[in-house]
Amino acid sequence: MKLGAIARPSAAENGQALAWAAEVIAAERCALQAFEAVLPPALADAVAVIAGQASPLTCLGMGKSGLIAAKVAATFSSLGTPAFPLNAGEAAHGDLGAVQDGNVVLLFSNSGTTDEILRILPVLKGRACVLIGVIGRPDSPLGRAVDILIPACTAGEADHIGMAPTSSTTLQLAIGDALAVAVSRTQGFTRGDFLRHHPAGLLGRQSLAIRTLMRTGEELPMVGPEAPVADLLAAMSAGRMGAACVVGACGRLLGLVVDGDIRRHFQSRRDVYDTPAAALMQPHPRVIDVTATLGDALLLLREHESGLLVLPVTDGEGRLHGMLHAKDMMHG
Repeated sequence: MKLGAIARPSAAENGQALAWAAEVIAAERCALQAFEAVLPPALADAVAVIAGQASPLTCLGMGKSGLIAAKVAATFSSLGTPAFPLNAGEAAHGDLGAVQDGNVVLLFSNSGTTDEILRILPVLKGRACVLIGVIGRPDSPLGRAVDILIPACTAGEADHIGMAPTSSTTLQLAIGDALAVAVSRTQGFTRGDFLRHHPAGLLGRQSLAIRTLMRTGEELPMVGPEAPVADLLAAMSAGRMGAACVVGACGRLLGLVVDGDIRRHFQSRRDVYDTPAAALMQPHPRVIDVTATLGDALLLLREHESGLLVLPVTDGEGRLHGMLHAKDMMHG
């Protein structure tokens, strides 16, 4: 259906919809703030247990809490702690075989009375599993049964009838993320480790070596320090990067000239054609090491507030190896 064919709500209807949405967000924010205000010591206990385990973490739940368990398992795995989700309903029909003796099980339940989890609880205890519960009602069968209890209490759900899992699942998700990040930091998980876990997409590309993306040889615009502006402009035009490197003896980078440097020189009413490249260059440009990765280069781009578009690639001796343009980083 085309947008034009949709009956557009009135201003009053828009206002009402936004007010309802704001109520939900406010209620969920309050649930998070209330938990943050009194962080249970059990969080630290759970982090220590999960960080110290050798086997994959089991994230268990049912219904909406089961969906949260699946997402939390994915976050743990992404941050260096192997984890898998287990649907409590399927567990009773054979999937419980994935849980071995002594495994750590992180289970999610708002009511603390989830029948499907209670049904398999004796089996988990019989296998000496360590049970960590993110439970909405601590004084419940599940709340009393777990080894480490993380109370996930809310004043109520955020929907207008107070029944749909909203505030409760938001809090469960936040607690799961907090555990995953804290465990990851405890284990010394690094940015490099993260990239190795994500071989596909932009995240995966960030582990690419700069060497494989940089412009070299005839594609690398560079001139000597005494090069006249005509040669400088020719190099910049040929390189199509809007910049050229100024290189001295032994291939060492002396500076960088970008389009803006030449424009500013013109605006100062100087005779730019008699000016050597060395007088136009930026003598201390931002560079990146030849051993760096694409992720390192993207981080530099984000940190530089003046709209960095090119990065000369140098080694520890300051020798020029190549140059990167922003579009190389995005599409290389």
